[in-house]
Amino acid sequence: MLLSSSSFLKSGAQGLGSFFKNPPRSVSAFLGGSVDFFQPAGWLAAAMNHPVTIALMTGAALTVATGAVAAEVERGTIDLVLVRPVGRRPFLLGKAVAAIATITAAELGGLIGVILARATIDRMGEIPLADVLRGFLGSWLLYSAFAMVGLLVSTRTSLRGRATGAAVGIVVGGFFVNFIALLIDGLSGLRFVSPFHYFDPGGLLAGQGSWKLLVLPALGLVALGVALASFARRDLTR
Repeated sequence: MLLSSSSFLKSGAQGLGSFFKNPPRSVSAFLGGSVDFFQPAGWLAAAMNHPVTIALMTGAALTVATGAVAAEVERGTIDLVLVRPVGRRPFLLGKAVAAIATITAAELGGLIGVILARATIDRMGEIPLADVLRGFLGSWLLYSAFAMVGLLVSTRTSLRGRATGAAVGIVVGGFFVNFIALLIDGLSGLRFVSPFHYFDPGGLLAGQGSWKLLVLPALGLVALGVALASFARRDLTR
């Protein structure tokens, strides 16, 4: 995405100025907000909300989380794990930490890529490093929250495939709700129920809307708390 920016940022894409400076509403909604493709930050914001990026980060968020309990129950190994001197709470918290570590590794990979882009691609260096870090912090908080939701789903089912499908459905549903809310004025209020609403890379890179990020760790903590309570009471024979 950032390599593709060079031709636009250099030439100005004559004849397409209005389209790329103010994309159609459907394009802006798909990218989670307004994006100016004539500014380096616009390309980075688009890359952070690109479907491939969302798919990769969702995979990182759910790989460990959805298998935390469901996979152990499905394989019949949960009893063997829990007869060791490790209680249910430490076990689940350990899985939560592992899920967060996976997300952190994926985010660091993306951050390193952007830092390299700032050093090698024309005009990408115009994006302040502080803004880049703020954007990646928002992404990390979003997918950490999704990981905790995936962990919660895993505590409620005995099949990893079912847990993964349900968690992916929640992520896709959240993206779709945010898209529709941005696209249709009459449904704009729905955006508040989508976690994607609270991660606006375009606004974060412009130094705006940082307060909305506070909702994401709150969501993650609530999901983790419910997961701990659910797992503590669950009958693992079924």
